[in-house]
Amino acid sequence: MTKTKKNILYLSVLFLLITITALVRYKSWQEDHVLTVGIYTGSSWDVPNNHQYQAFDYAIKQFKKKHPHVQIKYENEIQKSDYRNWLSEKIVQGKAPDLMIVPDNLFNLLAHNGAFKDLSGFMAEDKISPDRFYSVALNSSNLNDHQYALPFQANPQFMVMNKDLLLRNKLAILPFNWSPAELKKLCHQLALIKSKDPDLGITSEYKWNNALLAYNYKLSKSKDNPIQLTNNAAIKGFNLIEYLQNVGHTRKVDSQLFDRGKVAFTPISLAKYRTYTSYPYYVTNEKSFTWSCLQMPHIKKAKATQVDISMFAISSKARNPKLAWKFLKTLCINKKVQQKAMEVNKGCSVLPQVVLNKKTQKILNQNSQGSLSTTKLNAIMNNGWNQPKFRNWGEVYSILDHSIINALDTNTLDKQIFYIQQQANSKLKN
Repeated sequence: MTKTKKNILYLSVLFLLITITALVRYKSWQEDHVLTVGIYTGSSWDVPNNHQYQAFDYAIKQFKKKHPHVQIKYENEIQKSDYRNWLSEKIVQGKAPDLMIVPDNLFNLLAHNGAFKDLSGFMAEDKISPDRFYSVALNSSNLNDHQYALPFQANPQFMVMNKDLLLRNKLAILPFNWSPAELKKLCHQLALIKSKDPDLGITSEYKWNNALLAYNYKLSKSKDNPIQLTNNAAIKGFNLIEYLQNVGHTRKVDSQLFDRGKVAFTPISLAKYRTYTSYPYYVTNEKSFTWSCLQMPHIKKAKATQVDISMFAISSKARNPKLAWKFLKTLCINKKVQQKAMEVNKGCSVLPQVVLNKKTQKILNQNSQGSLSTTKLNAIMNNGWNQPKFRNWGEVYSILDHSIINALDTNTLDKQIFYIQQQANSKLKN
């Protein structure tokens, strides 16, 4: 081999080594400085929202104050309706983003399948107390005493009351904290004046699961048949919903009937309340009556408020889980970010300290009704109920919902209840 060829070979090997070293260093740099995030566009709560990325971009801005060299990448224009399939495909391919937003109806399945990193160690190391969060929010992302995500935003349900309708008919205005017995009594009173106005009553949006939760219904601790639809709480709940349906106050109506002032009560989510009582939506409505916000009716100590949660989780295969954890804390624990998210995304902060802040009251006062205070919202969140953590609870609930509604509509619930219970239990997967 000539000297020239030896030099060429030497240079080629040297170039190859330099290239490999550069690639290794770049990969190491990327792991330390690049974070991929999965997030969808639009509202988590299915209400009009053109500002989904505002809070997220604000969080990036806050994060970069301490980590200026970190690059955060996220894909735009993934619709919420497509997000589940997109994320599932990424996980199967081993290309899951380091950090990902997780709707609560997707958490159970992915957590059971090992898609998320356990955050319990991070929380203990940073001494993050669970008391920072509303318990309903934090528990939504807890499975078997392991924390697999942190809550980002909440969307609680509550009852709105048409005060003018009640006063016009000389009926008592109920307190914020009220019971299912008071609901039943009021609907009985409405029945007496129904002949004058057949549309009076409560909408069909108050459903069987609301009635069961009102009496503190909980799943049984039995592993074989946890769904017990004939226990004391369930029987009282079904009696309530049957009564409401039989006296004709839960006739199937659309939102326009409430807007016209014909309905005394209707459950509504915070996001819908904030959307349709704020500009420009409220100016298009026909509402000319006074609303009042109440808790969902419940007996003492019952957790009767349905709360939907959006959360962020770290992939179990994240390249740099410590970096992802730092940004996760910015999203979910940073008070400025939580305040911004509450302002633009129509939901509720998962931090009591933010909800009870004076800035939050100013946000709530922007709504035309102005009847929801921070203390009321705080009480609503503290009354929140967590969905069971079965792998396929969403699927099982759909079966229950369809079967129970059908049985109520055909007045055959007593005959079908054992079969419905058995069918649902047979479908549950731990």
